Amino acid sequence: MERITNPDSGSHRRIGNSYIINEKEIEQFHDLGYVVLNDVLTEEEMQFLDPWFDHFVLGKEAAHMKKDFCDMSQPYGTPMEDFQLVNAMLPSTYCKELENNIYHKITQLLADQLYKDGKSAMDYEQFLAKKPSKKGAEFAMHQDLGYWPKTENTWTATFSLALTDSDLINGCLQVLPGTNKEPELRKHFPKSYSNERKDGKVSRDESHTLVIEEREDDKIVYLPVKRGSITIHDERIVHGSAGNESKEWRKTYVAAYRDIDTIAKERSIGFTHSHNDIVNWDNIII
Repeated sequence: MERITNPDSGSHRRIGNSYIINEKEIEQFHDLGYVVLNDVLTEEEMQFLDPWFDHFVLGKEAAHMKKDFCDMSQPYGTPMEDFQLVNAMLPSTYCKELENNIYHKITQLLADQLYKDGKSAMDYEQFLAKKPSKKGAEFAMHQDLGYWPKTENTWTATFSLALTDSDLINGCLQVLPGTNKEPELRKHFPKSYSNERKDGKVSRDESHTLVIEEREDDKIVYLPVKRGSITIHDERIVHGSAGNESKEWRKTYVAAYRDIDTIAKERSIGFTHSHNDIVNWDNIII
């Protein structure tokens, strides 16, 4: 078991709304598929986000979010009181007060440092929360590209902001470094909840969560972070997280950035990262 932190990063990197990352970290992101940045947001900035996060996670927008408010560890239709891993997709789409918030501003400038042609933009965002004492609040190991239509330019930087401290006991992010360099994506399958189609396959319309084929030689690295810190991972690295065995909530704000032309192609076929999108997953390719 290996835990990774980044002791050289910290609040001294902040200049206005920008957080400066160095060439070593940029190289690590591209080579190993991830990097950890400490103390990116201030406590004051976090306190602005906290009530909005709780607003969504407690289901205040659930009535019109439909499948965008769901449990990522259980099938669609699970009663809200039984949720373990609460997921609220696209929060600033549903509440415009969140548009261009401080987290958006900082992550956009971080993405610009990782993707230096200046053509990145936020593709989607989500709030994720693991309820206390929920061992089943697992996010299955996967590669993000397994969730999306195929595109020519796959570049993605996904930021995960810790709104609470995140460690092994409450299910911090775990990665398989270097799997971003594997020549082919691993096979992904919708997680089975016994809702199979007539052809024996699990319907993704009922089970959005994907699982992969894991290998005996996979070596997990854990990425514990403190509140206000961020992990960044790319679209091909195998990653996931375990359940929450602590007595407190674990809360994460995710924002993903992609090439603007890729985003435009996604939108042209009606793919917005909303779970309410109508997509033929058997044939989708762009």
